[in-house]
Amino acid sequence: MENLKEILATPKQIGLLLGAGVSKACGLPNIQDITKLVLKDITNVNFINMLDEKDTVENILNKTQQLRVLLKTGKEFNGLKESDILEIEKTIKKIIFDELSIETDTENFYKLVLWLNFINRDYEKEIFTLNYDLLVEKALEKASLPYFSGFIGNVKPFFITDSVEDFQGVYVKQSWIKLWKLHGSLNFVKDINDKIYIDNNIGNSSENLLIYPSMDKYLSSRKAPYISYLDRLRKYLIDKEKIVFVLGYSFGDDHINEVIVNGLNNNHRLSVIAFAYDDTTFKQGISLLGSYPNFSIYTDKKKYSNRRESIFHSTSNIGDFNNLISLIDEITFSKPIAPEPNTIPEP
Repeated sequence: MENLKEILATPKQIGLLLGAGVSKACGLPNIQDITKLVLKDITNVNFINMLDEKDTVENILNKTQQLRVLLKTGKEFNGLKESDILEIEKTIKKIIFDELSIETDTENFYKLVLWLNFINRDYEKEIFTLNYDLLVEKALEKASLPYFSGFIGNVKPFFITDSVEDFQGVYVKQSWIKLWKLHGSLNFVKDINDKIYIDNNIGNSSENLLIYPSMDKYLSSRKAPYISYLDRLRKYLIDKEKIVFVLGYSFGDDHINEVIVNGLNNNHRLSVIAFAYDDTTFKQGISLLGSYPNFSIYTDKKKYSNRRESIFHSTSNIGDFNNLISLIDEITFSKPIAPEPNTIPEP
């Protein structure tokens, strides 16, 4: 524990990679929650009969996209037409959009960005998130911290690819926090001329750029701004000495996993420290990255570091985002931390 506390308290370059688990911890639904809502709202019996009991919303959208291709020429399959599939997809996407747009508590995100700004005060500050919601933006604005996401303007901020590739402070001061939304955002839209911009009047856009949790996201990720964001993550991980904290990510995205592996292979000054809410994610992280000495992962009462698993002495599950923020909060605001009983400080 002492080693982790020192990392959290010592100014250095630290980046964040955020997954759905952090939003879930703040009250937003995860994929299992959304799946239940989708199954409740889909009323087409012919389609429902094609689903398996274990299908998630991702599996369901995979099936709709396969059917859409099959039925595009006017064919009919299992009593389903292309118009039926388009209506089902519209229902699913509206549920995802609506459920991730709800107001929720951002206090722990607020504490997270304050800490990131403090710990990185002499270095670049970058946040990479896989989440569509606006929790990070709300927290940054609550803390009055300037941030940049590649969009420039006021009425309809528009995307400039070159600005994402800027590591020299040409477009925006290096002291600003950079926020890169790797899978899109609730307010990213594209007009009929394919111009990408931010629209905070949610619901009025002609085409929503969300990468929904389906096989199509691997095609969509080659489109701007996603390819620019992914390239930014790739370059960020292979440049300079830094630590990347991975929070709420279950290592289920092949694109992101490949970029992390590439960073660990090509930058021996990079350290990746992950926090896993459950044992499944803990084991998945070890399976993917456990061979690298500069990878560590923490979960309830245990950790994996320097290629070996060991006991981690903590009174709470440090893999829980809220518990981690409590620890960061104590350290950042210099609250006294009571020594844990019967523990020996780790080297």
